[in-house]
Amino acid sequence: MPTIQTADGRVRFCVLIPSRGRAKLLAKSFQKMPWLNQPDTYLGIETDELSEYQDFTKGLIGASVVTYHNPRGSVAWAREVLRRSAMARRGGHSRSPRYDYFVVTDDNAIHRSEDALHKLVRACAEWPELCVMAGMHSTAMHIDRGKIGKKKTICGLTSYPAVAAIFQCYPRELYADYCYPEDAFGLDDRHYFLWLLDRGNTEFRVCMDAPFTKSRYQAGGQGSLNERAEKCGRAIARLAGDFPALVGATGTLRLPWQHLIHTVQAGGTITGNRLVGGAMRKEKDLQHKRLTIRRKTSPQSQRR
Repeated sequence: MPTIQTADGRVRFCVLIPSRGRAKLLAKSFQKMPWLNQPDTYLGIETDELSEYQDFTKGLIGASVVTYHNPRGSVAWAREVLRRSAMARRGGHSRSPRYDYFVVTDDNAIHRSEDALHKLVRACAEWPELCVMAGMHSTAMHIDRGKIGKKKTICGLTSYPAVAAIFQCYPRELYADYCYPEDAFGLDDRHYFLWLLDRGNTEFRVCMDAPFTKSRYQAGGQGSLNERAEKCGRAIARLAGDFPALVGATGTLRLPWQHLIHTVQAGGTITGNRLVGGAMRKEKDLQHKRLTIRRKTSPQSQRR
C-alpha cells in the first residue's frame, strides 16, 4: 500500500489510527478495510487496554501496534505518540525519512476502498500548494453545498476548499514540526489547524474522490458525555491560550444555556446521546435519549 504514483513521482505514506475502548469495532473496521493490515498502518493502543485488544492484534499480519500510557484519555496525546513513531521511521537502508504523507483518521471511520485512500493521498500530493486534504464525508453534499461550487480538478481528482476532519492527509512539510499538546484532547485537529493558520498556511481542501463514513458518539473513544464535555472545555482553554486572536475571532462564546440549565437541574449529568455542538437536532431535543422521527404523510398515501 504505502507507495503510490503521482504526477510528480512516487510517494510513500502511512496511516495513523489511535483506538480506545473499541477493540471489537476496530476489528470490524479492518474486515471492511483489509488493505490497512500492513506495516505502514500504525495502531495506537493504550497499555491498560492491551488485553482487550489481544484477540484483534493476534489476527494482524503486519500493522504496527504502538502502545502508550494515556491516563487522561487524550486523543491528542495518542495522535502525538503515533506522529512521533511514524516520523522516526526511516526507509530501508537509507537514512532518509520513510514517509512523505501521513493519513490521520479515527478507529470508527470507514473509507470506501483502497482506491479512495490512494486518491486522498494523491490529491494532497498533486495539489499545487502544500495543503491539508480531507476525504468527503457522506453528509458533505448537504453541509458543504455552498462550497462545492468552488471545486477544481487537478490530475483527474476533484476537490473544493473547506476545512474538514476525521479522514485527512498531511504532507510531511506541514506535519514534521508540529506537536500535539496533551490537553488539546479531542480538539486535536482544531489545534493543528489553528497552528497552521498561525504560521500562514491557509490551504484546506476536501477530495470528492475519497468518500468515507463515520458514526458519532459510539461507545469508547473519549468516554461518557460528561467526560467528553469536560475534556472539550479543557481543550478549548488550551486552544484559546495558544491562539487567542484566532479562537476569539467570533467576539463571544456561544453557550447552550437551556442545555446547561437542564443538566444542572438533572444533578450535573448530561442526558441524551450527544453533546450540543455539531448536532443537527435542536438543543431542547438533545435532552432526551430517545429520538422521535415524524414522517410526513403524502396525499397519495392517505388515499390508499
